[in-house]
Amino acid sequence: MHPSLSPRLRRGISNTHHENPMPATITPAKPSTLQHVDDLLSKQLFFIVGCQKSGTTWVERLLNGHPDIRCHGEGYFAPVLMPLLQQAIQAYNQRQKAGPEGLFTDSDLRELLRTAVGLSFARWVGDAEVQAIGEKTPENALCMTPLLQCFPDAKFIHITRDGRDVCVSGWFHNLRKAGPDFAKKFPDLNKYIQYTVTQHWLPYIQHAQQFGQQHPERYLELRYEDLHADPETQTKHLLTFLGMDDSEQATLACLEAGSFKKLTEGRTRGEEDKASFFRKGVIGDWQNHFDESNLAAYNQAAGDLPGKLGYI
Repeated sequence: MHPSLSPRLRRGISNTHHENPMPATITPAKPSTLQHVDDLLSKQLFFIVGCQKSGTTWVERLLNGHPDIRCHGEGYFAPVLMPLLQQAIQAYNQRQKAGPEGLFTDSDLRELLRTAVGLSFARWVGDAEVQAIGEKTPENALCMTPLLQCFPDAKFIHITRDGRDVCVSGWFHNLRKAGPDFAKKFPDLNKYIQYTVTQHWLPYIQHAQQFGQQHPERYLELRYEDLHADPETQTKHLLTFLGMDDSEQATLACLEAGSFKKLTEGRTRGEEDKASFFRKGVIGDWQNHFDESNLAAYNQAAGDLPGKLGYI
């Protein structure tokens, strides 16, 4: 068992006598379940991060095609579950009457999150024998440090994409998904560009790169455009980074699982379907939709980061 899991969490619910017995609908945790959680948390864990519509789902599907990897999204463990657990612990600490010994600490919070994530992994993996488990949530780009505190051996894959293509892809995605509500909030593309770049694209990349500078051995940055141009080489690079089998057979399994034709059930890249999550799958589509005012709005919002990333 992992040494950081507390004995209380390992035991689950004991059979100690209580004046008010547990409701019959609550099933005690099985030791085998907690052992399975420990076993899964000892695997190579990894998190895929990056601004929305930058290719995080593509990378998830690619890696999930590997026979020794299970990858899933979007768990929102750090941006949603962790704050909720923290709120619950704070509320409990204020109301409990066992004294200082009854208080939950920040260390306890990390153990609770680890266990909760492990239980999710158990459902994702089932009885399959895997060597690595990954999770994809774009917003994790802002939460990489707390994730590393909970999972010290985890690795992080950050995918970037030309912000202009991110804006166009997000524009059509939200029009499809949110319709009139989205159009009311963003009546023109310029407003959406300004919002997407300043609230998502810029901070996600800046936070992730700062983390990468601090933890280079835990961080891999990948450009959407490079994966598009040479998927085989870039996929092998991903597998090597994770310490997984990068043989031709394993790589081809990933490429098949993440092929645009597979993801769209038959379409080729460039064949547009505005009703699909995988709308078009091309590079440089912004040139078909940006006018001069859109480009000016983007350049003003993005500053010098596109140049630093090699997109201009």
